[in-house]
This record gives sequence, C-alpha cells and structure tokens, in this order.
Amino acid sequence: MRICRREQRRPCLVLEARSPARPFWVCLLSTPMPDHTPKIAHIVCTYPPYRGGMGQVASEYTERLHERGYTVHVFTAKNDVEIEDPEYVHRIPSILHVGNAGVMPSLFRRLSGFDLVHLHYPFYGGAEPVIVRKALRHDQALILTYHMDATAGGLKGAFFHAHRRILLPWIVGRSDRILMSSEDYAQTSALAAVEGAMDRVEIHPFGIDLGRFHPGEETAFKQRLGARMDVPTLLFVGGLDSAHHFKGLSVLIEALAQMGSTPWQLLIVGDGNLRPGFASRVRAAGLKDRVLFLGNVADRDLPSVYRCADIHLFPSTRRAEAFGLVALEAAASGIPTIASSLPGVRTVVQDGATGLLVPPEDQSELAKAIRLLIEQEEVRRRFGAAARAHAEERFAWDPLIRRLEQTYQSALSQQTARAY
Repeated sequence: MRICRREQRRPCLVLEARSPARPFWVCLLSTPMPDHTPKIAHIVCTYPPYRGGMGQVASEYTERLHERGYTVHVFTAKNDVEIEDPEYVHRIPSILHVGNAGVMPSLFRRLSGFDLVHLHYPFYGGAEPVIVRKALRHDQALILTYHMDATAGGLKGAFFHAHRRILLPWIVGRSDRILMSSEDYAQTSALAAVEGAMDRVEIHPFGIDLGRFHPGEETAFKQRLGARMDVPTLLFVGGLDSAHHFKGLSVLIEALAQMGSTPWQLLIVGDGNLRPGFASRVRAAGLKDRVLFLGNVADRDLPSVYRCADIHLFPSTRRAEAFGLVALEAAASGIPTIASSLPGVRTVVQDGATGLLVPPEDQSELAKAIRLLIEQEEVRRRFGAAARAHAEERFAWDPLIRRLEQTYQSALSQQTARAY
C-alpha cells in the first residue's frame, strides 16, 4: 500500500474568515485555491488483515486515495491480535468490546484536525463519538457509507432494532452525504424509513481490481491445492465465524447432499470459530471426499483460487449481505455465480445473464441451479464471459474513485459555505 508523499498536493477550498462587507456569493467564488490537500479520516469497525467486506472497502478507498495525493488515515477498533500496520492506520482501544463493536470515546479527540470524516456504518460504539463531535464542533464534512442493515436474533437483534429507531435518525441528520452500494438495497433498507435520509443518498457501487482478478487457467496451482482435475469445481468464499453467520454455508452443504451422482468438488475459502461445525456437517452428509477446506488464503493467492473454479456459490441468507464483493471477484475472474436473490446482490449477479439467482435458504432450488450449470458447460462459459464484461463496464475502480472524489469535494465546498 502506498503512503501519500508530503510533496504531493491537490488544490481544495479551505475555510477562512471573510469581511462582513463582502456578499456571501462573492466571498465563496473568490475563495483562494491554496496548496492544500484535504485531510480525510475513515472510521470502520474492521480492517485488513481481518477478512470482511467493510474493512476491504475502506482499505481500497484509502489506498486509491493515497495514490491520488490525499492524506488519509484509518481509525478502527483494536483487538487482541498484534498487527504491524502502516503509520496511517490507528487501532484504538475500546471499552465494552463485543464482536466487531466497541465503544471508543477517545475517537472524539483523535479526529481533531481532519477536514472530512468518512464513517462506515454500522459501527456500534464508533459511530457515536463521530456524530457527537459533528454536533458540537461543526468543523468537518461527514460522509456516511451505509453498508448494510445489521441483522440478528435475541438480545443482539433487539439492540440493533433500538439503535436504528433511536440513534440512526440522529446519525443521518448529521451526515452531509449518505453513500450506498446500490439503488436496489437503498430502497429496501432500514434507512429508507428514516425521514429525510433518501434525499441525501448517492449510489456508489464498490469496485474490483480488474488487473488482479482476471480469467485464466491455474492447472499447476489447482494441483498444489490437492483438487481433482476431472470434475467441475465449485467455490465458496466467506468468513466461517459468528460475525458472518449469514453466509449460508449450511444451506449449501444441504443442497450439495441432494446432488446424487452429479460430479463436483467444492473448495471452501475462509476460517473462523464455526468451521468445526461445518466440517462435521460435511462428514455427516457423506461429502468429506468432495470438499476441501482451504482456510484463509493469502491475498496473493486468492485470484488463483478463483481461476481454479468453474462456478462460484454465494448462498447468503440475510439482508446483512448487501452487495457481494466475492461475487464481483468471481465475475472479474470470468466465473458465473449462483447467488441468493437478495437486494444489492442482484446488482452484481444478473439472473440468466452472468449467473443464476435462487430464493434464499431454498436448498432444492440451489441444488437445481448448481446441477444446471454443471451439466451445461456452454451456458456456464457464456455466463462467465458476460460476468467479466459486466465487471469491466460497471465496477472498474478508477471511475468509481473519481466519483468519490467529486462527492468529497462537494461536501467540503458545502462545509466551507457553512463557515461563512
């Protein structure tokens, strides 16, 4: 990851006092464009090397903004694992740390001096000091990326519901812009019920590195994995921990148990506290010889794993799955995806064009779709080629980052206007 060099500069509007005798519009239009880069803070609950979509998006934004000359820092929760981070990643100790949430009161002070704060939501315990500071200081532009509706049962689900009812309207009211990854998800999200929220929403899909993920053959790599060469290869990529319980691997295992004599093998990429339970399910279903648990794969090897596959499987069960970066990685690799028909996911996977959509948690329909693509190689190849073209057309990072820059500059200009 490249760190922003101090000598790189980008012109930007800055806040400065004006004479009361000058009209507002004259002052705004004549505001000098000094040699100054805006200082940006990203606030996110997780960050690499932790595997998760929110942290991955924040990392991509940070890296690509650095390349464009911006000064960007990341603030995330500190966990028990010692990590050697670059100087612009700050892992802050939290109190009442539960899962990926943790109260971080020191964040209020740490955000001093930043021109723009980009909050990745949900971040329980991290969002609150950001919003309190915005309410009290009025000296920063605030961008909110609403990644997903958090879902759970029991006490955790009750907490999520209460947070949406009580605090989300306050967070929305303090945000200058709200970014969401698709119109499909935005219109069906909990955010749509918050008064005034949709007036601030801009659609910003996440992107994919088309040079890193691309079609190709990986025969030697596939052999090193211990995978068979004579049967279609299925691929599942996702966290096997409690935080990613909605990824639907249990549904997939049950669907594969219905496949009978249809030839296939499954590669599972991911790890976590739920892995032993999934392994037990695989053994109980009599599928042990057909399933390879690869664990967490190094970033440098992940594109090769995709190129080993014929079909990517994305059977998520809840709307906490709001986009699907793994489906985008598969598409860029020229691999069709069979996915659950969920809001947002339908933006990445086009049913009958780049892959197939099935009802969430429907094992029979999932098995039927897998069997169809296994048996019809020509359809599989056509979907894969269309998936790559779709990724190139809609999800290349460069134009998406340029749009993000425009949003930042608009919010900074609005913040400048408020100062007059």
